[in-house]
Amino acid sequence: MSTQLFESKPSGIVRVSGEDALPYLQSQLTIDFRKLPIHGTRLGLRLSRKGRVLFGAQVIREAEEEYILVCRDTPPSMVIERLEENVVADEVEFSEVEGPWVEWVLHHPDSLNQVYFQTGLEPLSKGSAHPVENGWALIDGQLPPHCLTFLMNSETKPTWAESMTSASSTNLEVLRLKAGIFRVGLEIGEDEFPQEGGLEKEAVDFDKGCYLGQEVMARIHAMGKVRNSAVVVQGTTPAPSSLPVAILDNGKQVGKLKTQFTLADGQGWIGAAILHEKALPSLAESGLTLENSSDTIHPLNR
Repeated sequence: MSTQLFESKPSGIVRVSGEDALPYLQSQLTIDFRKLPIHGTRLGLRLSRKGRVLFGAQVIREAEEEYILVCRDTPPSMVIERLEENVVADEVEFSEVEGPWVEWVLHHPDSLNQVYFQTGLEPLSKGSAHPVENGWALIDGQLPPHCLTFLMNSETKPTWAESMTSASSTNLEVLRLKAGIFRVGLEIGEDEFPQEGGLEKEAVDFDKGCYLGQEVMARIHAMGKVRNSAVVVQGTTPAPSSLPVAILDNGKQVGKLKTQFTLADGQGWIGAAILHEKALPSLAESGLTLENSSDTIHPLNR
C-alpha cells in the first residue's frame, strides 16, 4: 500500500515567551518542562483543580525562553485566557501566531522509512521537532503508528506532497481509534480525567513539582485506576448528528458516545465512548444502546 496524505488546520498556534516562561508553564501544565530540550516536543495538558482536562496542546520548545503550543481542538484565545488566569508578577507573554497554519500528516501502513524516503527527511526520534521551511516536522503521539506530521505556516503544499492525493481526514481518525488512541479536546475534555483516555502515559509527569490538578493526579496514580474509561465501539445505524449522546444499559445511562466516524466501505462506523466500568461486561456480551436510537453498539472487532 502507498503513503496516504491527510491535511487539516489546527485551531491555532500560541507562543509563550519571556524569562519566566519555563517556570510558569511548569506550574500550569502536566509535563516537566525542565526535561524538554530546545526543538523538543511533547503533548501537555492544562487541568482544572479537580483534575479534568481543560485543554491539550502539542508543545514545541523553539528556544531557551520560547515555546509554541499547537492548539488542535481548542481556540487559541481560550488557551491564552486559561494560561493568563494565574499570572501575577511573572515575566511571561502569550500571543497567537498568525498565519495559514496547516498540518500535513503522512501515513504508511507498514513503515515510516518509506515516508522519510519520499520527503527526503532524516529519521526523527519521538519527542523531537525538526525545523523545516516555514515550520516543523514531528512524530505526534496522538496519531497512529507510522505517521509523520508536518506543521507549516503555508497553504502551499510542500514539493514532496504535490504528487500525492489527499485522503479523507475521517480515514485518519479511524486509524487512530483502531490504534486505541483517544484525542484531547475531541474525546477527552472538561468532563474527563487524563486516565480515562490513557493520556497519563503520554502527557502527565508524576515526579515534577506542583501544578494545577497535581493532587488529584497523585491520588489517582496511587489508586491505580478510574471508574470510567474510553472504549472504541462500533455500530451500524448512524448515530444522532448531535454528539455526545447517552449510552444506555437496560434504560440506565452508563456512559456517552463522544465521536463517531463512518468506515470507508460505508458498512457502519466506529467511535469513542466513555463508559463506566460496570457497563463493560454488558458491552462485551450483548451490547449497549444509544439514546433515541435503535442501534446496538459493541466493542471494536467483536
